[in-house]
Amino acid sequence: MKITRFSNWNILPKILAISLMSVIIIDTVILVYFLPLIEDKVVEWNKRGVQHVVDVAYSLVAEYDKQVQKEIMPLFEAQVKAAADLQSLRYSRNEYFWINDLQTKIIMHPIKPELEGKIAGQVKDADGKFVFSEFVRVTQENGAGFVAYTWPKPGEQSAAPKISYVKLYKPWGWIIGSGIYIDDVKADINRIRAQLMLATGLFALLSLSIAYWIGKGITRPLHDVITGLKYIAQSKEDIAFDKQIAVRASDEIGLLTREFNGLMQSMGKISLFKKTIEEDDTLGEIYARLGDIFKEELGLGEFAFYQIENGHSKMDRAHYESASDDEMHCSGEILANSELCKAKKTGHVVSSAIFPHACRCFARQSTKDHYCMPLIVGGNPIGVVQFTVAKQDDRDGPVQISDALLTAAHYIRESLPAMETKRLLLKLRKSTLTDPMTGLHNRRFLEECVDQLVASLLRKKKIMALAMCDLDFFKQVNDQHGHDIGDSVLKETASVIKNCVRESDVVIRFGGEEFLVLLMDLEEGYAVGVAEQIRTRIEGTAFKIPGGYLKKTLSIGLSEFPTDTKNVWQAIKFADVALYRAKESGRNKTVRFTEEMWVEKQY
Repeated sequence: MKITRFSNWNILPKILAISLMSVIIIDTVILVYFLPLIEDKVVEWNKRGVQHVVDVAYSLVAEYDKQVQKEIMPLFEAQVKAAADLQSLRYSRNEYFWINDLQTKIIMHPIKPELEGKIAGQVKDADGKFVFSEFVRVTQENGAGFVAYTWPKPGEQSAAPKISYVKLYKPWGWIIGSGIYIDDVKADINRIRAQLMLATGLFALLSLSIAYWIGKGITRPLHDVITGLKYIAQSKEDIAFDKQIAVRASDEIGLLTREFNGLMQSMGKISLFKKTIEEDDTLGEIYARLGDIFKEELGLGEFAFYQIENGHSKMDRAHYESASDDEMHCSGEILANSELCKAKKTGHVVSSAIFPHACRCFARQSTKDHYCMPLIVGGNPIGVVQFTVAKQDDRDGPVQISDALLTAAHYIRESLPAMETKRLLLKLRKSTLTDPMTGLHNRRFLEECVDQLVASLLRKKKIMALAMCDLDFFKQVNDQHGHDIGDSVLKETASVIKNCVRESDVVIRFGGEEFLVLLMDLEEGYAVGVAEQIRTRIEGTAFKIPGGYLKKTLSIGLSEFPTDTKNVWQAIKFADVALYRAKESGRNKTVRFTEEMWVEKQY
């Protein structure tokens, strides 16, 4: 039997065959790749969930400790209440909290109350693991962590595999823990597996049914067209050949190739553009790509992207192209008050070519017409694109411009999801790298960006000074005046330090009352003067508190990279060592690290 080539099949069998293969491939990928991935994620999500609830319990204990610090209640009463609160918490069928101390004494255990008050260091699980001793070891080494062991479920005698998360609350010496049973997680996974397999089966059935329905919908009218074309081809009467259809393939879709070529080319360009901007890193790159299309493909030579800042009160001219770099056709007032921009305010296109003087903020004496298109995402404006073109009296001009603007608007609409994604990612990244209290960079910023800073310094063969600053006797502020005053002192200290250094320098809240200042591109020895300026400025600052003012001093430890060491983290440690020497030798001074201060054998 002769086998027909696939390219010569009719459309309906092709659609069904392709659909069947697609369904098989998709189902295989789901079951072979995504299902194990989902199972791993379920385990990870459950572990994160346990970690989260333990963190919540930790916060509850910390709140009781604050009441002790504020002398609202005695320590013993706070501990009793904290333990009672945690004992009553059951956030799932088999999950609960327990508390033991660093000597493995059980403070509270709702499932094994007989252990309460006893030393449980010798308590083993079914595999011989000293469970509570392991909790102590993990928390002493890392402060918190996961421990795998076996333990009976509530109401059962036999031990089941379990993973618990334990965290040490140092002020009380309490280890707070909770966990999940592995077989409960497996039950969830099996349920997901069954649901996923059922969904893939239904998807396969639905896909083939839809494919058949679509195929019949396409081939039925095509059959009528082909029949009509055959009649024309066999006719002996005169035929209007200007209506002929060029056939470039042996199947039904080939009859439509010519009609769709232009459309598919256009759609292909848009799709490639979307894919490209989705891979861009910043909004600026998207603006630049749109600008290239406006200029090179559409002939729109003057335009500006106005970006609405957070809060929707201000605008910024983020990207523009004009005859003059500083030329701005709109009143500068819109930058301070975005509500003055009519396109932003109304949410639709505003054009002086359609209605003269449509926007009062556009310069009336201008020789240009403007087309302002708002960028709307989720019903909210995120910016405005303004095109400016020369005023024209001829009839062909406006038509050509309108066609170009329609295409530009299409590109802009297709760009909006990527624009909003970049905005949200930028906002999220800023929030994760910024200390919320002081507005300074946080320690995570240092961890993520230090390699870039070091590479830049080494490339330029410059020195970076590291100034580790610590407020002297800061704990007394919190103890005597409260944490609100302490927070206020930290904020003003951050502001003073920031004002003492250059824009190119980096100020980081390193932890608590410690600040790390990275003084970039310095000459050797210059940092001491800057550090002294910071120290004396803090010494001269009067921190306002209720009923008066508070004076504080600052101790600073200095090191230089790569002068002192080629390892930037060791340079940070050196600055910390110098800070310790400043504290040790009387405080309120700047101490430069020297080699004899380093007594450790290794970093």
